[in-house]
Amino acid sequence: MKTRSIISSALVAVMLVGGLSTTAFAVGGPSGPKVKYQVQGHIGEVRLNPYGLTPLTAVVGNGGYILKDIKVTIVPKQGGQTISYTVDDQIAKTYGGVPIFGLYPSYENKVEVSYTRGGLHIKDEKFNDKYTIVTNGVGFIPSGILSQPAIPFSKVTVKKVDKKFADRLYLLNNLAENSHGKEAQAVWNNPVGGALEWNNDSFTYIVDTQGEVRWYFDKDKLLNPGDIYNTGIQMGFRQNADGALTWGYGQRYVKYDLMGREIFNRRLPLAYNDFSHSLDNMQNGHYLLRVASANTKRPDGKNVRTVRDVVAEVDENGYVVDDWNLFEILDPYRKDVIMALDQGAVCLNVDASQAGHTLSEADIAKLDSSNNFGDIASTGTGRNWAHVNSVDYDPNDDSIIISSRHQSAMIKIGRDKKVKW
Repeated sequence: MKTRSIISSALVAVMLVGGLSTTAFAVGGPSGPKVKYQVQGHIGEVRLNPYGLTPLTAVVGNGGYILKDIKVTIVPKQGGQTISYTVDDQIAKTYGGVPIFGLYPSYENKVEVSYTRGGLHIKDEKFNDKYTIVTNGVGFIPSGILSQPAIPFSKVTVKKVDKKFADRLYLLNNLAENSHGKEAQAVWNNPVGGALEWNNDSFTYIVDTQGEVRWYFDKDKLLNPGDIYNTGIQMGFRQNADGALTWGYGQRYVKYDLMGREIFNRRLPLAYNDFSHSLDNMQNGHYLLRVASANTKRPDGKNVRTVRDVVAEVDENGYVVDDWNLFEILDPYRKDVIMALDQGAVCLNVDASQAGHTLSEADIAKLDSSNNFGDIASTGTGRNWAHVNSVDYDPNDDSIIISSRHQSAMIKIGRDKKVKW
C-alpha cells in the first residue's frame, strides 16, 4: 500500500512537470491570445471605477492598439450640461485606454468616443464609437445626523448660471459635524494636547451647473475611523498643474487624480500632527501644510502637542524643507480676540450652555496654570490660540500669508520668520 502511494504521487508529479495536462479546458482556464470581455466599440472593454475610489469614472480599454487623437463626450440628459474633452496620447497609456469622466449616477449614460487606432504593422484607422455605461447611485454611508437627512448634494438647487460659466464644474467639500458615532473617539497622549478628536464625516463631490452630481470620491474606501492614522476630515482640496487633486485629513496628506489613481498617500512627517483646513501647492512643486507640533516643550517645562499653529513645507518626496512655528513667531498669549469669543458659539467646541459667556483674564490665567491642553479656545502653546484657517505662498518675496481666526488677523511672514505685515 505504501509503495503504491509513492508510485501514484510520482506519476502525478511526472504528469505535471513533464507537460501532461490534467486541466479540463472546457470548464475554464486561460483565455489564450484573446480577451473575452464584452466590447462595445472597436477597441476594448469598459472598466467602470477602475481604481475603486471614483465610481462615476470608467476606462475603455485600448484593445491592444495604440490610440491617438482621442476625444470624449458625455451625452447630457435632456437640458443637461455636456462634458467634452480631449485625451493626450500618453495619458491613454497611463490608463491603458480612454479615461471616461463625468458620468451621471443611477443612469444609463451615453458616451461618444472618437479616436485613431493603430499598432505594430497595423494601419491607422479612425473610429467614432458610442458606448452605454450604466452607473449606480451615489454610494456613501450616510452620516446619520438629523440635520443631514439624505446623501449630501443629492439635490442641488441652482439659483442662477451666467452663460459664460455654463460649462463649469464645481468641486464641493462638506463635513457633517458630530456625525455617526464612528469618529472622534480618541485623543492624544504622550504628550497630551492637539486636536485628534476633531474628526467628523466628510464628503467630496463635483456638480455641474445644472446641479447634477458628475463625480465623487468614495471616502468610505479611503478612510478608516478605527485607525487614527487613516482617518480625519478631508480638507484643503487644491487642483495641481497636472490636473490631480491634493488634500489632507488628520495625520495624512494625499494626491489622487480624477480617475481615482493614487499618486501618493503619505503620513505627515513625524514631527507634526493634526492636518486640517489648508494645503497650498507652491510653484516649485512643494506643499505647505497647516499642521501642528507633535511634541513641543513649553517654557514651564511641560511637553505638549500644539493646535493649528504650525505651517510645514515639504518637497515632492515628503521631506521637510522648512517650517513656521507660529507659537515662536507670534505671541501665543495675545488674548484680545480670545476674550471676545462667545464660548457657546466657538467653532469646533460648541456648548450651548455657554452662550453669551466670554473668558475673563482670570479664566485665562487659571487655564494656563493647569494641565488642560488641546482644542481649547484660550492662550498659550498647546491650546487653540491661533486657529490658522488658510496658508498661501507668495513667490514674489518667498513668504507665506496666513489667516488666524483666533487672532482675527491676516499675517504675512517671511522665510526669515519675521512678520512683514
